[in-house]
Amino acid sequence: MTATVRRWGSGLLAFGALIVWASLPVAGQSGAKSGEWTTYGGDLAQTRYAALDQINAGNFNKLEVAWRFKTENLGPRPEFNLESTPLMAKGVVYSVGGTRRAVVALDAATGELLWVHKEFEGPRGEAAPRQLSGRGLSYWSDGREERILYVTPGYQLIALNAKTGQRIPNFGKDGIVDLKLEDDQQMDLVNGEVGLHAAPVIAGDTVIVGAAHMSGSVPPKGMKNEKGYVRGFDVKSGKRL
Repeated sequence: MTATVRRWGSGLLAFGALIVWASLPVAGQSGAKSGEWTTYGGDLAQTRYAALDQINAGNFNKLEVAWRFKTENLGPRPEFNLESTPLMAKGVVYSVGGTRRAVVALDAATGELLWVHKEFEGPRGEAAPRQLSGRGLSYWSDGREERILYVTPGYQLIALNAKTGQRIPNFGKDGIVDLKLEDDQQMDLVNGEVGLHAAPVIAGDTVIVGAAHMSGSVPPKGMKNEKGYVRGFDVKSGKRL
């Protein structure tokens, strides 16, 4: 009898806790701030929401194209599958594009090209399991300095000066962290089958980078395949945390 009462009591306690939890106000992120879009999902909660009201049901059919930017010359051949989510901070649009996964900075009002950056990775880029422009990039600022970070097809983390597009010299080695190193395994730096399509995630001063392998129906190499790890790096120095 006592055991039965205890079981019912624990069940009621769990149910009561669920009701209290469900009635609490939603905490955390609430969408992109100030009309900017500084991370892939709008905010770190990935809400993909911005509380903007200039475009609504009453004027949607009156919208016109303000400007266009073509990415077909950002690589040795046109890209057939552009999937990037651009970011916008302080009036500048940042995006990856093209078959070489170049980074561009554009004036948000006019579409004017402010700068472009691309890495020539040679055989390493050609052998990469995740090629083309990828899903996007990341933006970081401490209020004084602004940086753009992204992962190349050849699996290198690059940190750029957001104003000039130049690599940050004191990040990693001349602005580059080779993600095939310090990965708790040994692999061929050219043919090692690991890469990334996704944008890095920046939380505070930490850059979080994942891994991916061949997509689609390509058979994996099983237990001998390179492992995919999630790692964190210092956004200022590039040091693995």
